[in-house]
Amino acid sequence: MTMGQKVALVKSVKDTYGLNFVLDAVELPKSTWYYRKKHKVDYEEKYAHLRSILEEIARNHPGYGVPRIMPELRDEYKIVVNHKVVERLLSTWDLSILRSTHRPRPSGIQRAITEAGGLANLVAQMEEIDLFQVVYTDFTELVYANGQRKAIFCNSLNRLVKVQKSAGYCDRLLALIQSPIL
Repeated sequence: MTMGQKVALVKSVKDTYGLNFVLDAVELPKSTWYYRKKHKVDYEEKYAHLRSILEEIARNHPGYGVPRIMPELRDEYKIVVNHKVVERLLSTWDLSILRSTHRPRPSGIQRAITEAGGLANLVAQMEEIDLFQVVYTDFTELVYANGQRKAIFCNSLNRLVKVQKSAGYCDRLLALIQSPIL
């Protein structure tokens, strides 16, 4: 939730639930609430005049990034703004989608898998698969307690019977990693 959305939410329910309770619920400091209430103009409203210009630049020059957009704004439109403002506006208004980007070069691992072709899939080459001969695993990192702790969830799934089995090494790994992050 953005800061503007939090402020709008607090403004809409503060009379019903009380200001302090609502600020605590959305984790918004009271000083930020009062600052935004009295001084702060919404970022998009402040730079709304740049939206049509940035859209036009993005459509006419899809290869332009922020380093090329900045001189275009300055020279063609006589507008001087910080590059961080342009980056944030492009992101906020999803104008980076209009720009065409090059597909990244495949990694070494991806090239090796592509070169191996059908030989890369070892399971497809097996004629008969016994119980627990092929097991799929997945590791998922779970962050909790406001980022102060993390755990790694590890599960194994047998290909034949679709039974989820937690391996002993995963349990030990989970116990080690559940310690507080320093």
